[in-house]
Amino acid sequence: MTNPLLVGVDVHRKTNVVCPMNISGREVGQRFNVDNNLPGTAAFVDKVSSLAEEGGYDAILVAAEATAMYWWHFFRTLDQDPVLNQRPVALFPVNARLTANFKKTYSDLDKTDLSDAFVIADRLRLGRDLPQPFTCDEPHMLVRFLTRHRFHLIRNLVREKAYFLAQLYLKASEYTHLKPFANIFGVTSRAIIQGYDSMEEIAALPFDQLTEIIDDLGKRRFADPTHNARRMQAVARDSYPLPEALQGPVNLILRQSLQHIAWLERQVKRTDTAISEAMKAIPHTLDTIPGLGPVFCAGIISEIGDLQRFGHDQAKVAKLAGLKWRKTQSADFQAQDTPMTHKGNRYLRYYFCEGANSVRMRDAEYGAYYKRKYNEVRTHQHKRAIVLTARKLVRLVVRLLTTNQPYQPRRP
Repeated sequence: MTNPLLVGVDVHRKTNVVCPMNISGREVGQRFNVDNNLPGTAAFVDKVSSLAEEGGYDAILVAAEATAMYWWHFFRTLDQDPVLNQRPVALFPVNARLTANFKKTYSDLDKTDLSDAFVIADRLRLGRDLPQPFTCDEPHMLVRFLTRHRFHLIRNLVREKAYFLAQLYLKASEYTHLKPFANIFGVTSRAIIQGYDSMEEIAALPFDQLTEIIDDLGKRRFADPTHNARRMQAVARDSYPLPEALQGPVNLILRQSLQHIAWLERQVKRTDTAISEAMKAIPHTLDTIPGLGPVFCAGIISEIGDLQRFGHDQAKVAKLAGLKWRKTQSADFQAQDTPMTHKGNRYLRYYFCEGANSVRMRDAEYGAYYKRKYNEVRTHQHKRAIVLTARKLVRLVVRLLTTNQPYQPRRP
């Protein structure tokens, strides 16, 4: 591949703007628009195939910004098109940040769809740091849709819980401080919050009655229900009083927020079940690692895909996940602060970090490594230790996916 035709595509919901370019940076023909549907993609294939034939190009490289999911049908259709694939074809779904930063190198360029397509084509011509080419691997793609949907649900669940806690402060300002229950979102805690209109009602209850109520709601599973009752009384006594006029609206908000949280939790469980079923079609040995269940394995495997794309290189996989630290050096100066890039595939980074947190609680080697990294600094201890443990987990994951061997803990 010495003379490829480079095609930059600015993808939109309705139309795709196309800019063809050769390897020297000269545009091949005029920029054009096609509809983002099957007929429009067929017209794109006819036009690009004709340009490749007329110019004698030996390959076709297509790049488009991975905007939402508007690029996916377009790329999947191109990947399976027999006419376009008469010569080598590579499809690159690039991050919008990549082209946005590259666009800053131009001194004066308008912000239009036509100019955006040109910038994408020119960035493709530069090469270097391009993503892995698109491949339609249906088993991995199926799991990837589910794990990314789960990521979306978890983010909404975290956001809704944060909103609930903010509203809870109005009703019981000391609730999250004194923590009468270990799990604020547990069954007993939810029942207490929703069962009384104000903290004054709880404060008026006799201690023995409050203890019996908590013990009954907890199905006699609390080790010491009197301890929970004392803390609940302290919450009722020390919290700011909520005006009676606001008690109705605040209680309504809290009830609806808890209903939303319960609904999201049910959706997460259903999605976890679907992920477990989908993973049966993908053989692997990652589930032999203590703490990595079907969901974490699915999130990692589906985002990595075929390891041959990375040459089975764990450093490249870590870079894809954004688990990479920049070095700053000049002459004899070497900066000690090496911040993490926070770039790359956020889904893969999430599942590696969540998986590392689970593994370190179940595996002695990873637990010791986490503790050592935790004690090295005084600030951001947990976050730092988790991402470093996740980076360590990358090496193990790549090794197991390469060898297809089960995990063998090291001897103490």
